[in-house]
Amino acid sequence: MGKDIKGKELGKGLSQRKDDKRYVANFYQKDGTRRSQTFSTLQQARTWLADSKYEDAHNTSVISPNMTVDEWYERWAKEKAGLVRPNTMRNYRERYNNDVKPVIGRMKITEVRPIDCQRVLNEMADDGYAGSTIRQTLDTMVTLFWSAFENRVVQNTPVTRNGVKMPVDVKKSIDFFTIEEEKRFIEVAKDYSYYPQFRLILEMGLRTSEMIGLTWSCVSFEKREITIEKTLEYRYSVGQWVWGPPKTKHGYRTLKLTKKAYEILKELYDNRESNPKTPEEFKDVVFINRTGYPTKNSTYDAALAKRCEKAGVKKLSMHDLRHTMATRFTEQSTDYKRLSKMLGHSSIKITVDTYVHETQDSIDVATDKFSNYLDELFD
Repeated sequence: MGKDIKGKELGKGLSQRKDDKRYVANFYQKDGTRRSQTFSTLQQARTWLADSKYEDAHNTSVISPNMTVDEWYERWAKEKAGLVRPNTMRNYRERYNNDVKPVIGRMKITEVRPIDCQRVLNEMADDGYAGSTIRQTLDTMVTLFWSAFENRVVQNTPVTRNGVKMPVDVKKSIDFFTIEEEKRFIEVAKDYSYYPQFRLILEMGLRTSEMIGLTWSCVSFEKREITIEKTLEYRYSVGQWVWGPPKTKHGYRTLKLTKKAYEILKELYDNRESNPKTPEEFKDVVFINRTGYPTKNSTYDAALAKRCEKAGVKKLSMHDLRHTMATRFTEQSTDYKRLSKMLGHSSIKITVDTYVHETQDSIDVATDKFSNYLDELFD
């Protein structure tokens, strides 16, 4: 049993030096080697001794118990950069920063579970990413967390074969309304209670969680713009509404309202009524239903499917309305930088790869435009 300089018992493996009054912690590992460290306080020595013994007993690292996934990624990427080809490292970096970081980057790495990693892939599928891109993200997480396991940062990797899989609903191409389908849908939906929500996304390209979390404080009728600074989703796993930030830092954005979007929000604002059932945290939310609460994401999707069926058009999800908006935009403009900002993407490449589609209308217009150009030059 060790003692301090006053003769007080400190416990096995702990002692205090007389010359500099620093505390010493030491023990023998299972392989017989001795580990020792000095500290300025007794508490630091006790913590290190307990952690080191646990590490030795369980073959895991507790050197940084509060290390986040972001912090581990930075360490991992620095070492990995010299071991793989530049193109491979670039892919790792893009997939981590664009897709992994926004979802689990701030979590403690020791608290990440398979369901958290699965959520990364599911959100990509919801956003219409190609299967090959989602596969790259999965490979990035496999490599990242396996390295954490090998370096004893975590006891087990959360990216397990049975716990994390490619989403079953990955689409080879995303769905959207043609112009005629959108016209039929709007005609049928315009008298429905959720029409303002449907139309707002068709006009502005918001994510469903951004639309649900829109508050009146973020609407400026004077400037005819809205600011996207938060999201709101009902999480069935915890049985409650959860406020959150936009998906990425580029998700924070201020958008000019289209004429129809302005009209929709102005009419809602002028006719809004206070509901005594609404909790304080939702009193400023734009879209509140008769129960006094926001409407759940899944409820919107179910309602949209019914309106599509009634209109005789393909059944889309709420996120497909966002795809439709992007498609309408690209049919009349190649200003992808502006579209990227409207959608809250981190780069134009994501916008073009994910949302730009050739419709028959756009093909006909482009062909006629090019044909007329050639006629003017050579006829």
